[in-house]
Amino acid sequence: MAQLTRHQVEANGATFAVFEAGSGSPPFVFVHGLACDHTAWLPQVEDLSRDHRCIAVDLRGRGESTAVPPYHVEQQADDVAAIMRELAVGPAVIVGHSLGGLVALLLNERHPDLVLGIAAADSPLRKTGLGAAPLVQRLHAEGIGALEPMVERFFTGGTPAGVRDAVRTMMLGCPADVAAGMLSDDDGVTARMTELAHLADKKPFMAMWASRPAGDITWLREVCMFIRQEPIAGGGHFFQLEKPAMTNALLRAFLDDVERDPRLPR
Repeated sequence: MAQLTRHQVEANGATFAVFEAGSGSPPFVFVHGLACDHTAWLPQVEDLSRDHRCIAVDLRGRGESTAVPPYHVEQQADDVAAIMRELAVGPAVIVGHSLGGLVALLLNERHPDLVLGIAAADSPLRKTGLGAAPLVQRLHAEGIGALEPMVERFFTGGTPAGVRDAVRTMMLGCPADVAAGMLSDDDGVTARMTELAHLADKKPFMAMWASRPAGDITWLREVCMFIRQEPIAGGGHFFQLEKPAMTNALLRAFLDDVERDPRLPR
């Protein structure tokens, strides 16, 4: 297991737990998804830190980071940027799982100097955006249990029991107000999905998909000229935990895109 160094970073009015391993360029910054924490990326940190500096964050309200609102994705993108600047990380390959992929796209829009390329893992990349308003209402009314049907849909028949248990514990242990805040779209991000995808496509951009994709593969192919799209055969939404070797191999292959892309400064 990689030796993780834990940093405590004060930024944007909150205290963040940030975990680091390895050295080498380009660095990787791993961003978890809805109601998760940095442990969603531990197999990738373990592997890639052999050759690269790897940073995994607990977003505000999750893991060991303080719960200070607001929690929406634009705030999370600004938080990741502040953490990267504080730790002198970047530009980096930003790897986002699920909602973390949208955080990565917003980071690229708002802080492009920090982003070499983006790898989105089964993220809700689609023209219609999140469409999460009904779930947000249920979270406020019913508590975190409102997430349970969604969590169960993330698994396939081949999802290992240990992964199921870890994901359930992680996501259903999230405070309901944090989960609802992460899903809110008060800043109109949904209306800018096409614009965000276009901006991401100006750099190396990869989307990895579960067997039941959370995003719209056809739409993304239509709006992006250079994107690499990779299916994970038989993988559930947390394929990075179910099939770590395949996920790690795709991330290492994506580094070739980053190293060869003529659009990036050398």
